[in-house]
Amino acid sequence: MVFQIQVESEIPAADLRRFLADSYGIAPEAIYVGRIEDRSAGDPRPVAMFTPPDDDEEFGWALIGDTELADATGLEERELAVALARAFRVRALVDDGSHYPDRWLLVSADGSSGRVLTDEDAADDGDLRIVHALEPISGEPQLAVVPPRDWSRDED
Repeated sequence: MVFQIQVESEIPAADLRRFLADSYGIAPEAIYVGRIEDRSAGDPRPVAMFTPPDDDEEFGWALIGDTELADATGLEERELAVALARAFRVRALVDDGSHYPDRWLLVSADGSSGRVLTDEDAADDGDLRIVHALEPISGEPQLAVVPPRDWSRDED
């Protein structure tokens, strides 16, 4: 299992480490915060990495981890995204599990969530930009909702 939680804005490193330590017992030094390319090859393997965006992308901060992070938290990716969103009042995107690369699950700052569509062209440049919601999200009343098309009901 690989976690990749895209966060809309920066969470201060000390606050993230304290939250993960207090909530899940993860040692602060086991959380790497910074660019992946800045890590030394000899550094111990972190439980999780929180990496900044290359530029000023929306949802450019990424919390990345694998089974070690899942085991330490006892949570699945979406559940950890909800915990982070509520604790830090940020929005986060996680994979929605579909085969569509432009569909994500948006977790609002209040912990509510729903599927959204992102801009394919912006995503090609590494920028996750929400176009609209695919279903109502209680914490995001300002997002326009455009339900996905039901291709099985289309007539030829």
